[in-house]
Amino acid sequence: MLIKELMTRDVITVSPDATLKEVGKIFKEKRISGVPVVDDMGNIVGIITVTDILTIIRQIFQWQEVQRRTEGLNISEFVGTEWLNKKVSQVMKGNVYTLEENKNIHEVMELMFKHEIHTIPIMKEDKLVGIIGKRDLVFASF
Repeated sequence: MLIKELMTRDVITVSPDATLKEVGKIFKEKRISGVPVVDDMGNIVGIITVTDILTIIRQIFQWQEVQRRTEGLNISEFVGTEWLNKKVSQVMKGNVYTLEENKNIHEVMELMFKHEIHTIPIMKEDKLVGIIGKRDLVFASF
């Protein structure tokens, strides 16, 4: 099976200036797990995923636990607000693996498993034309 037969064509993207709070809302509303980050020219400059957001949620949770155990310490709300207002450019992964739409689904699996990634932008002649994620692999397998 070719990637273009399985990929999602309506790719949701975000700018590097979007906040993590905005990205979190997109993930929730669209029920997706990652988005390419594109500049004003439409070039991919990074990717941000649910895994990146979960890392931040974990840090906020850890601060809340410290606060809970330390009387008089009130920093978790500040830490949470500070993180949610961070720009995508401060958190995104800059080294983005991409594949061409005419590649075989086997190449998606190889790339995902080798590099432990879950979302891959799909290109055609250096233009973003789709995206494929771990759920797509599950759906293709059954």
